[in-house]
Amino acid sequence: MTVTAGLVSALVLAGPLTGTIFAHGSRDVAQVALTFDACSSGGANRLDEPLLRALEAADVPATIFLGGIWMERQPGAVRRLAANPRFELGLHGWDHRHLAKLSDALLRSHFEKSRGVFRALAGRDSVLFRPPFGIALVRDARLAAEAGLVTVTYDLASGDPDPAFTKEVLTRYVVKRARNGSVIIFHLNGRGHATAVALPGIVAGLRTRGFAFTTVGAMLVGR
Repeated sequence: MTVTAGLVSALVLAGPLTGTIFAHGSRDVAQVALTFDACSSGGANRLDEPLLRALEAADVPATIFLGGIWMERQPGAVRRLAANPRFELGLHGWDHRHLAKLSDALLRSHFEKSRGVFRALAGRDSVLFRPPFGIALVRDARLAAEAGLVTVTYDLASGDPDPAFTKEVLTRYVVKRARNGSVIIFHLNGRGHATAVALPGIVAGLRTRGFAFTTVGAMLVGR
């Protein structure tokens, strides 16, 4: 289930999520959300094509957070992701700076710029926002909520940027540490060294443990 923008917006405006940070779903439900960041950081504004193919082949839902500069440099990839009904798309900042370094006005402008690029390329809006580095203060979440965005972090970092995390290590680590409601973070812009080759084993291992796959939006709706 991919949540609609209107439904999440209604949740934000209703109050319960305003200024809060969503890190995981219900601990009573055996489901996980696979999430992937396309970061606008350094020279890594690339698309991990093998990982995208592996994700498409796995045929599981996923939530993908797109950086603003990354979207500008990968317009074809944004359109491809937006065309896949299995993928839920969110925003991942503009230039991957720590939010604490941004003034209120600059952070608001980053939200506006990112959403503008996303709308132009994806043909729809997004209301999910993952802060760069997964770090958001109360002020950041409040400003995001004022912009109509839900701030999303995670409770399980896969560790895929670490070159020491081989296919076997990454698979074992994620499958073992996943919990009910886990939001698991990987990277789609080339920072995940073994993610593409590990993904089939991760999906199979999580299924063996009894987990179903869902999106962050669906977790928000069912919270």
